[in-house]
Amino acid sequence: MTGTRGRLMPRLVGGCVAVALLATTLTGARALEAPAPAAADLPRETARGVVVQLADGDRFEVRVSRNLREVRGRRYDAATGTWGERTVVLRRKNLFCGDVDARAAGTSVAVIAQCDRFGYAEDTAPTHSQALWSDDLVSWRVHRLQGEAYEEPGISPDGRSAVWPQYQGYLTLTPAEGFVARTISLPGQEYSETATIDDDGRVSILYGANGRREADCRFVVVTRLGDQEPVRQELDVPDACSDSSLVNVDALTAVFGDRISPAYVTTIGRPDPASPWSVTAVAPAYAPGLVERSRPIETLFVSAPGLPLVALSSADRRAFDVQDYDPVAQRWGAARRLVDLPGPCTWSETYSLGAFGILVAQLNCQGRGRALISTDGVAWADVALGHRPLGVSPDRRWVSTSTRTTTSVFSRELGRTVLPVGSPRRCDAVVPSGPAGALRLTTTRRSGWPSRLQESTPSGWRRTGVAVPRARARNDVCRDVRLELYDVRPDYSFAGRLRGTTLSVVPRGDGWQVRRTLY
Repeated sequence: MTGTRGRLMPRLVGGCVAVALLATTLTGARALEAPAPAAADLPRETARGVVVQLADGDRFEVRVSRNLREVRGRRYDAATGTWGERTVVLRRKNLFCGDVDARAAGTSVAVIAQCDRFGYAEDTAPTHSQALWSDDLVSWRVHRLQGEAYEEPGISPDGRSAVWPQYQGYLTLTPAEGFVARTISLPGQEYSETATIDDDGRVSILYGANGRREADCRFVVVTRLGDQEPVRQELDVPDACSDSSLVNVDALTAVFGDRISPAYVTTIGRPDPASPWSVTAVAPAYAPGLVERSRPIETLFVSAPGLPLVALSSADRRAFDVQDYDPVAQRWGAARRLVDLPGPCTWSETYSLGAFGILVAQLNCQGRGRALISTDGVAWADVALGHRPLGVSPDRRWVSTSTRTTTSVFSRELGRTVLPVGSPRRCDAVVPSGPAGALRLTTTRRSGWPSRLQESTPSGWRRTGVAVPRARARNDVCRDVRLELYDVRPDYSFAGRLRGTTLSVVPRGDGWQVRRTLY
């Protein structure tokens, strides 16, 4: 489940995290091979890389190789719907690159490759990162960044200039100067920062400035052209000094806050390069009209791409209210009664890396699971889960719930579709395969460990020929199955008294594959 609680920054333990994952379209494996960029024109993260949108409709993916020795790129041709061959963008002797980020404007792309020499550790700030830029995606200009450097680049609207934050300053690339490193004083800068650049080479650096006291915390924008004296602005941004994400969308827009928790995201922008920066969209969690509760159960924020952000709250853990957020007025609507549940209820202790394609909130009521689900943000369904896990499609677009005899699939396309197939066994796991279809991991063995993948038909379950990795459980018996959302791909954890196995169902070609997840 995804949601955010209260007016505290989202917690990853003991709660729900916001439904803000991009709703990728999954009608088969091809949808995963050609992912669209993220909402708000932010790059879409892929395995070991990102995809950016180009002005001509094409896309460009940049990623690191499995052995971390190369940075590679490939272009997606929108006209033919195909990817080109991957080419090597960066390779250096003894250089290991563990991650990349990019920004695009026109048909130009600016990239940061986070690198170190002789090896790469994710828990160590990289000190040999590389700045890359290209206007044809064939030949690349490369420059090493100084000191610790890992923030995303900024690119000008015309694509001809770029900026990369680095230790004690920033690196720019402009047509007039080429690569130039400049130092700048950023008093109080401790956590994230981001930089943008205009067509004339003017750089803006945005960051949270710590003071001696919490009241001294400020969100600061420093703007500078070349070696001129910087111009400083201070903005009223909640939690400005927290260790939260701060990234630029383009030369005129930046977002602050954990983007999987849209209730806590503040947008900072300006209408044109000549205008000052300002808060253009307040974080909804701090907007007026919210009925905020922390006891006996915290307010939960739930969202999905293309649907309204909602706040769910309860004064007694039984009667639950809902409020809709108006992003234009930047305020919450009146609270209205959503449902009365057989409480007392608490939000499920489910961590999620991302979101669903519809609105979902999971609860635990008197020891049994329930889900509040809406496919349109208007009508809600209260579904009893019992001890069965929620079903989630590989791209999280569709959600399903099952009884012993039926399965309901929830989708934006069809709303709620009831299938004549159920989940009678203790360790069954049902996964939606489409807005009107489902798959089931099940067993014929007395031990209960999953051994078959079945697909739904109008007359019942039908066995597929897909192999299921065998559980190494010896004489143990499967007692429970749970949904895990620690990765972008949903996993199902099957547990016995002493042993267990974790499986996921993913698309492969025109069919499916069952994979074992190793921890």
